[in-house]
Amino acid sequence: MTQTIINTYTPTNEFLSELINLYHLTGLPLHENHFGSKVFTEFQKFSLVALFRRSKKVLRDFVAELNETRWVKWLQLKEIPSKSVLNNWCLKYPIEFLRKLNLKLLRNKQPKLMAIDATGVDAIVRSKHYEKRFNIKSEFNKLTVFIDVENMLIYDHVLQMKPRHDVKSAETILKRSRLKNIKSLGDKGYDSEPLHKIAKSKQINLFAPVRNSSKNSPKGWNRKRCVRGDEDYNKRVHVESCIHSLKKRRIPIIRSKLHHMKKREVAMHVLLHNIEKLRKGIRHYLRMMFSIILDKPQNSFIILKHG
Repeated sequence: MTQTIINTYTPTNEFLSELINLYHLTGLPLHENHFGSKVFTEFQKFSLVALFRRSKKVLRDFVAELNETRWVKWLQLKEIPSKSVLNNWCLKYPIEFLRKLNLKLLRNKQPKLMAIDATGVDAIVRSKHYEKRFNIKSEFNKLTVFIDVENMLIYDHVLQMKPRHDVKSAETILKRSRLKNIKSLGDKGYDSEPLHKIAKSKQINLFAPVRNSSKNSPKGWNRKRCVRGDEDYNKRVHVESCIHSLKKRRIPIIRSKLHHMKKREVAMHVLLHNIEKLRKGIRHYLRMMFSIILDKPQNSFIILKHG
């Protein structure tokens, strides 16, 4: 059974509190084995993997500098794990597990307007100066994100090892989406009648501008509908801001080499991105409530008491 963990060391550390809440969502037991050594708990393992991805350091440097931080005390570590042990813990959480955990994290949200877009993420550490100087092509993976434009929360993503058409990743996202009665915005790269039909089958109203063509009228009922335009299309730029924030602060480069590790690394960064956005949303809500309470005159409290 999962045991409740309480933050008793540093109530001011918000990220530790978020890690505890996230661990409770995983449903993992405190120890995976009933017999044998219990040096590390499942909470400690998951937290160290999240901290490693958050640090954006190489594995060897993260382990070497871990003892210099307060996380040893906050996580109640009996000893520092080795590089190979931490690498095994990164293998422990597959992409399906992290994707389900992300959905659990966003379970109380009810988005109405979504947006989808793709970008390239560098897959190798190399100087841009020498790439241009020696005419070397950059190696990158293609990342597609499906976000809520109001809260900038990422509900789903697809990482492709090689360049593929935007429609391929969009089909994967829409087919496994559990959201109903929403509108989704995309650019001209998602102008596809089969993609519109998949969205309709999931009760998703997809809007994508029609590509430039010599024909007067596009083929397909859904594409003809998009010719008329959409009043919310100007909000699609929010997905560009979300991608910029994700690449600038979280994954400027994918450090893993194997394809399955790349997908787990990106999934963990998406999870950390959502944690940060939710935390900022709670702060903004509390500030707004306090400002309303402080700005109210004293008589308004009397009316609330009697009314």
